Amino acid sequence: MPPKRPPPLPKSLFVGTGPLAPGSATLPPSPTTIHPSFIIDSHSFVTSHEPTPDPIYHGLKAEYPRPPVKHAVQVKMNVSAEPAQSVLGVKPFSIHPTILNLALATPPSVTNIAKGAVDIIVPSTVPLTEKDWDLLDEAVDALDGCWGHKDEGKEPRGRIVISGLLLPPLTTPSSFLIHSEAYNLHLARLASLSLHPNVYLKALPPVVDAALLKKDGSPAWWTNRPELERVMRMYIAHAIETFGTHRIIFGSSSALPLYDLERVSHTVNELEQPISNGEWYSVLRKCVTELGEGLEETTGIFGENAKAVYDFSC
Repeated sequence: MPPKRPPPLPKSLFVGTGPLAPGSATLPPSPTTIHPSFIIDSHSFVTSHEPTPDPIYHGLKAEYPRPPVKHAVQVKMNVSAEPAQSVLGVKPFSIHPTILNLALATPPSVTNIAKGAVDIIVPSTVPLTEKDWDLLDEAVDALDGCWGHKDEGKEPRGRIVISGLLLPPLTTPSSFLIHSEAYNLHLARLASLSLHPNVYLKALPPVVDAALLKKDGSPAWWTNRPELERVMRMYIAHAIETFGTHRIIFGSSSALPLYDLERVSHTVNELEQPISNGEWYSVLRKCVTELGEGLEETTGIFGENAKAVYDFSC
């Protein structure tokens, strides 16, 4: 018995005003038109006590919107240091993070809890090894143990905010990165870390150890902005896939200032920050929106998530 023919399609589909007509489908918004509703800068180091303009818009074209900066989180390395009076036009909230000493055999005792959140900085100038990841996992497990197991259906009691993993130190261009053992280790261990529902990542400007990577007299690959952004997307896309946009938080400064990072990591080589603090907002916003994230997700990364973690009222 011959198979039954499917019913004919209605002729209305093929008229000039039908749903299949050219131009009838609604196009998604262009990435250049998607900007967060507001911004919270969750990671900044302030060296001046004078009010400053909004430096995070340095790389933004003049015609682009400049969302209001509602809050700023100032990272204090010295507990006794006086807080700045104004950051980005708003009074800052100060945090004193715990720096994970990767040379230790056991994780440090973490006691610096601010508004129910613990900030941990992973100070590294090279990709983390298995041992480094194990140490970080132990620190996270220890914190979860201090807070106790969460009740079924309720949010975890505390939040753990980690700096230095997004983006990690950059080592290689995109064509080699995809096959790199260090990159694939990063993907696997970050995915494992994301299984802790109370762990958040700060999206911060990356660093490179220029002395290790400049093998000849050719220009450094990270000075090529399109290539640098390709590498960024390889890390950020995976972080969004594993953590979701609701657990990624924008900050304008690298995990540590370069001079502090050299001291803490015992690096004597030449560190560079290929994307300045002033450019980071515009570069990260471009990357996030080009990955297909909309207004709600973009506002989450740049403002709403930090508002929830640090219990701000905007």
